[in-house]
Amino acid sequence: MVRTRAQERFDEQQGSNPTEPATQQEQQNLPNGPTSEKRKWDDRKDGSEDQDEQKKQENGSGAELPPTKAAKASEEDDLEPENAPADDGYGDDDKYNKSRSRSGSAVSESVSSKLRKTIADYGALPLQGTAVKEPLKPEPETILAMVIDALLKSTRISHDLAQRAVNTVIEAGYHDIKKLSESTWDERVDVLARAGYNRYREQNATRLGDLAEWVIGEYDGDLNNLLKRADCKQQRVKSSIKEIKGLGDLGTDLFINNVQAVWPCLAPFLDSRSLKTAEEVGIGTDLDAIYAELGHDPVEMSKLALGLSNVRLEKKQGAIAEEG
Repeated sequence: MVRTRAQERFDEQQGSNPTEPATQQEQQNLPNGPTSEKRKWDDRKDGSEDQDEQKKQENGSGAELPPTKAAKASEEDDLEPENAPADDGYGDDDKYNKSRSRSGSAVSESVSSKLRKTIADYGALPLQGTAVKEPLKPEPETILAMVIDALLKSTRISHDLAQRAVNTVIEAGYHDIKKLSESTWDERVDVLARAGYNRYREQNATRLGDLAEWVIGEYDGDLNNLLKRADCKQQRVKSSIKEIKGLGDLGTDLFINNVQAVWPCLAPFLDSRSLKTAEEVGIGTDLDAIYAELGHDPVEMSKLALGLSNVRLEKKQGAIAEEG
């Protein structure tokens, strides 16, 4: 057959000449070639038939084939169940291991052990042992009780006496802003006296009255409005709460220790004395790493703050330092 020059140029562009016979190697690549090569071709065909067919359809129509059942199962295994319970980050070794796997700044096993012992042996919930009905909910009464707790405990008296005073004042219902604002100075003095709070009872009776006026005048009787106004910023909350007469830096830190449990946007936080204790016992002062180890649980962070305070007050630093 005579071929025109145009046909020859076309064949050269395609890289082959249909008039030339196929080479021996090319014949071996065909399914009808030698037996050993045909077996290899068959094996490849059996193992990748679905994949090749999918590629053909994608190249031919632009449409992507639906995933196979195996692919769907693999994808489903990678997903967390939609209604899976949230990890609370603390309570047993397994929860600690989960929190470590999520955190890029996981603490050592020794520090993890010290944290668990501090919380288990010395920690406490905010307002534990008081008459507050919802100590872990941001109710107006709960927040006011935490302010009263910080105000009375930041005075230069023993911790035990301060705790009795807090319990007695809350039993009297003074964490209710209405009841506190309606109380008289004499009534507040009597309540503090019943708790044995004698040295500063007149002074703090006055401060409790000032507190009621401030909460009503500035925040309409609900300190949750302070958090909103501070835009959940820890430093702004601290600056605002320090306006309370008699609170000061120590009282402000004690308040944040507790309130982070119900205002989680303020966590993680440890007061300066607790940070010093944490460093002394080998826990360290990296709050982000500590918080990650606690599963980013603000309640556990608050319990840790109280636990470190008790470790310091009871002089148990050695017991924690030896752990792990």
